Amino acid sequence: MKAKLPGQGASLGPAAKTSGQQNRALSVLNDLIRVNIDRITAYEKAAHGDRSSGQEIREVFYRLATDSRSYVNDLHAEVIRIGGAPVTQTTIAGKLYLHWLNGKVDFDGETLASLCEACAHGEELMQQIYRHALDAGALPRNLHELVEGQLWSLERARERLVAVIGDMGDKAGG
Repeated sequence: MKAKLPGQGASLGPAAKTSGQQNRALSVLNDLIRVNIDRITAYEKAAHGDRSSGQEIREVFYRLATDSRSYVNDLHAEVIRIGGAPVTQTTIAGKLYLHWLNGKVDFDGETLASLCEACAHGEELMQQIYRHALDAGALPRNLHELVEGQLWSLERARERLVAVIGDMGDKAGG
């Protein structure tokens, strides 16, 4: 059987032509990529902040940035798989996540505790963005499961961050 060329009625699969649902899924995935790129930037900036103490929290910040790199890689792969072009940098939409970093924390004058509290708030925002992506109904089952798994990891990351903040308080008080 001779293969038909595009325009001759042949379907080249999901990568050849994107449907409305695929376009919505691509938009959601690219938005998640953007906020994760911003999360990477934020945690790298936090980890490099001039602090005489807090090696443990810097390690947590590096780990959170590494986690987001993994999320971005997974999301990029899915965008390509469904025929889209993944974003590679942040945009205005992705700046939402950096709001807590630039608007609430001055790295030169804030305490480590206030930085950590701002980061915990940023994690709450990140979870809200992910929940919104899941609630939008634009993701097919496999992508919904991927995003849901990343949300679960984000929830655990916030718990780790809060635990480190609690440990810092215990050490300062005791």
